[in-house]
Amino acid sequence: MIDPISFLLFTSASTIALAIPGPTIALVITRSLSDGRHVSVPLAIGIGLGTLVGSTAAIAGAGAILTASASAFTAIKFIGAAYIIYLGIKLFTAEPTPLDIAVQKKRSSTLHGLRDGFFVTSLNPKSIAFSAAFIPQFIGPDSSYLWQATILVITFSALATLNGLAFAFGTDVLRRFVRRLSVLRWMNRVGGSFLVASGVAGLFLKRPTV
Repeated sequence: MIDPISFLLFTSASTIALAIPGPTIALVITRSLSDGRHVSVPLAIGIGLGTLVGSTAAIAGAGAILTASASAFTAIKFIGAAYIIYLGIKLFTAEPTPLDIAVQKKRSSTLHGLRDGFFVTSLNPKSIAFSAAFIPQFIGPDSSYLWQATILVITFSALATLNGLAFAFGTDVLRRFVRRLSVLRWMNRVGGSFLVASGVAGLFLKRPTV
């Protein structure tokens, strides 16, 4: 059984940490503005699934491996950074989807959104290392480690999903007021540039030490 106070502190700290803008939130906001919630909602769900996989891996020992192994950390770092840069370039050159045809692209957009959200999150070594250092702090010694870790990982992943959905729906409302494709195209370029910059910055990410 998790201590209620520790769980409340964990939930509060997680909500604050997840709300801080980063590559995933920038991707949700920009894709929501460009293509609407038919893309950004699956993207947010993909982020939640990626968080679940990444956090589970972190608790299972991947965080320790990335901390101890320079080659493993470098490999994941380059793969994750390359994918973010790829998405940034793709977003920079993408044409925004008018509202009247957005629904027609729903099926393919759903699959692409899920894929992008999942990989951007699960291939982020910084997120894995953060989960490995953050989540165990709220696990008490008086109950099963596995049980507590499972509850906290699921909670953290659910909060990540809700955070992404909040940005997705909030930005989609804004999109209905910003209908000019020239403005949406400019926002694509700003968001794409931010993602590319984030990916490049990820290449210089240093391996955490024990």
